[in-house]
Amino acid sequence: MRLKSGTMVWMLWFFLPLLCTSAPSFAQRWEQVDPGEIPTVRMLNDVWVGASISDGRVDLRIFSVGEEGTILSSDGEIWEEQESGTIQDLNGVWGISPENVFAVGNAGVTIHFDGDTWEEQESGPPRDLNDVWGDPTGQAIVAVGDSGTILSFDGDTWVEMGNNNHWDLNGIWGFSPRDIFAVGVNGTILHFDGEAWKEQESGTITIQNLNSVWGTSSDNVYAVGDEGTILRYDGNTWTDASGNLSSIAALNSVWGTSPCNIYAVGESSSLVGTILHFDGSSWSVQDSLVSVFSDSDVINPLKDIHGASIRNVYAVGKEGFVMSLDPQDDAFPAVCSTSPAHGSEGVAVDADISAVFSAVMDPATVTSGTFTLVAGSDTVEGTVFYSDNTAVFDPDGNLAYATTYTATLSANVKDNLGVPLENDFRWTFTTQNEPTDTDGSCFISVAR
Repeated sequence: MRLKSGTMVWMLWFFLPLLCTSAPSFAQRWEQVDPGEIPTVRMLNDVWVGASISDGRVDLRIFSVGEEGTILSSDGEIWEEQESGTIQDLNGVWGISPENVFAVGNAGVTIHFDGDTWEEQESGPPRDLNDVWGDPTGQAIVAVGDSGTILSFDGDTWVEMGNNNHWDLNGIWGFSPRDIFAVGVNGTILHFDGEAWKEQESGTITIQNLNSVWGTSSDNVYAVGDEGTILRYDGNTWTDASGNLSSIAALNSVWGTSPCNIYAVGESSSLVGTILHFDGSSWSVQDSLVSVFSDSDVINPLKDIHGASIRNVYAVGKEGFVMSLDPQDDAFPAVCSTSPAHGSEGVAVDADISAVFSAVMDPATVTSGTFTLVAGSDTVEGTVFYSDNTAVFDPDGNLAYATTYTATLSANVKDNLGVPLENDFRWTFTTQNEPTDTDGSCFISVAR
């Protein structure tokens, strides 16, 4: 029996906010998609959002699955129901592209979409499957389900992956084919290292059912579950990261775009839909979650959330309920933290300079031409690279002592869907003073 499913971004540390700027401003006005446009009132359990750029235009494709074999497809405007070929509840959906999508459900159902039709696949034992995930290249496609079921798709068939845990598994996410997490009932957390699945300690006193897992990297992973449970993994241990949240009955899904832009959805103790947001510092309940089309002005419990960027985010739930971030809101990718922080003094002369973004960025736009470092009128030469939401400037040599530097990320830096930073982003820091001989010994400066 499915409790919940998690998701994974199709395209793809814990940082403090910048001192030089307020926390990034995200489009947070959620709106219900007009129920008259949604061709079902059945429970929607999972959603996957894919997007690509064609001739400067964003091509959006949304798939949502639910009760009794329900599958909805949308381009962000028109919603259509597709024939799934099954009457079993569908619990998880994930895609490599809009023409290569997988869905899983009760009684071991696995189906595949090739761009035209959904076709059932052979999956083995008829145990309920609760979630499916794969890496962006399709090298690893894994489904999890009841009684510790873990299946891997080899390109032709689904085969069982052995593990010693028999608790129901509800969610799965991975950073790579050799770094995968699965979560389930009674606080179950499993990790796959490329060789075997091993159980990890959840780090909680009260063992709650865990429903979803997602992360930005292998050392920044979140798991959510019942009673408002939020756990974070730092690469070594899982710890409680829920803060002072209250009145949360269950969190069913977690997803985000970066370490400072993460969402969790579920329901409150009054069975009202809930959306939480993490800004890199703390979790908070989202405002303005009023259904604009409902007479009751109450949103339904939410089962899942997923998006393709900071602008294209959807949440689904009970009775065909679909919500989205208003695409008309101004939502630009932003810098949410830097190292060194703005205004820092005594910075080591061999330090690398880095910035973390609120969104997945286009690596081709993060270059030595868009990420620069200067001291007065003197330009510092260095190597620029981008990985895991982070741009790094590595100077060719040590920086000068007792010198103030200005780092700049230009507005030509763009996210994965071509949206640029709203403005150039600058911050300054000052390096350490040159060490002096204070004890009569000879000081030797060691080159970097």
